[in-house]
Amino acid sequence: MLKRYKKILILFMVLVMAVSSAVFPKAVKGAAKQYGIVIADKNGKYSFYDINSTSKKAGIEITDKGNIMVPLKRLTGLIPVLTFSYDAKTKKATVSNKENGKRIVFTKDSNYFNYYSGSKAKAVKKSMPYKAYVSTVSSATMVHMSALKWVMSATAGVKSFKTAEMQTAGYDTYTYSGLIAYNPYTTVSAIPKATGVTNISSTVRVTIPEGYSVAQIFDLLVKKGVCAKTDFLYSALNAEYDNTLVKAIQENENRCFKLEGYLYPDTYEFYRLSKGTDVISKMLKNTELKITEEDRTRAKGLGYTVDEIITIASLIEKEAGDPQIMANIASVIYNRLNINMQLQLDASIYYVERYIKPYISGDINRYNSYYNTYKCSALPAGPICSPGKNAIQAALNPADTDYLYFYSDAEGNYYFSATYDEIKAISGK
Repeated sequence: MLKRYKKILILFMVLVMAVSSAVFPKAVKGAAKQYGIVIADKNGKYSFYDINSTSKKAGIEITDKGNIMVPLKRLTGLIPVLTFSYDAKTKKATVSNKENGKRIVFTKDSNYFNYYSGSKAKAVKKSMPYKAYVSTVSSATMVHMSALKWVMSATAGVKSFKTAEMQTAGYDTYTYSGLIAYNPYTTVSAIPKATGVTNISSTVRVTIPEGYSVAQIFDLLVKKGVCAKTDFLYSALNAEYDNTLVKAIQENENRCFKLEGYLYPDTYEFYRLSKGTDVISKMLKNTELKITEEDRTRAKGLGYTVDEIITIASLIEKEAGDPQIMANIASVIYNRLNINMQLQLDASIYYVERYIKPYISGDINRYNSYYNTYKCSALPAGPICSPGKNAIQAALNPADTDYLYFYSDAEGNYYFSATYDEIKAISGK
């Protein structure tokens, strides 16, 4: 009897699920991608809005097929010339334009809606790429982002822009995957520059993580809207800077990016669409403050230049994520240098392959033997990333050991040894 009851219950649940999938729209993904919205006023001045889904508040939703759906009531509330109404009996939502008399009427679960070109005009059936539905998250009426073009003064009053265009205009593409522009008064012909849009700060806060290379830093700065293109930043690398640390770097034709390692990992605030030289200059000034006079004296006492210390610190940063073992990594590096033994650090190979070759033209292998520490006799031609405070201090204060080898396992445990046979036995290689 109990088994029979369970079978009936299971059949009932399957039936409920089948009915639900037939009645309700296909599941809509949470906004894995986020879209910014800019809306123009009568004077052509745009304002920025983030109406992505948060908790139960109505926001942009993305369908399984990538359709961008907007919360109709919330969006029209941001455009003063438009009004929204909803008829619970007929399940129809209406958006009207108070100035030109146009209106559109949506029906739940339909790809089609009625368009009225004026207050006395007859209905014309129009279609959307995805049907209107009521959000299961916020209970808001959701329609395709392009549908509102029919109540604008021009059907080209709605336009979406991708990340490449957003970057050129100074938007944050690190957070937003696209931008939607609404202009109820005229055609949207081009993406408005972020520097001229209200509701967006004129400055951008960017946190540079420890261990980022020049390539990673520049990509991040462009994605956050600091600069329009990475080209502007790469060009600025070769500019002249009134900076004592930079002036002390010895000329070396085998060095790829002269300022690699000198863009200190920290949180910065920049103006949007800044000049590359302004951005780099600000970062270099911070680096100069972080490398103290005591640090410079300590480097000299070790018999190394500050540039060499930063290079060593960059190797430590990439080989050891844990500050607790950085001093031991430093001791391995110094011990090998002291006996003219190659460093043979994998991080240097990764740097060449990932952060040099994809970002240079011509012979992309020309820096291999100068950065790959399995090939060069001592230190690489320059730093391989921007080291943080812990790595720099480890480079200045290595542990006093006789270690020449180290090994890290899959769990992140580090093992050190003075002999190859011992480390080989530990690693099993």
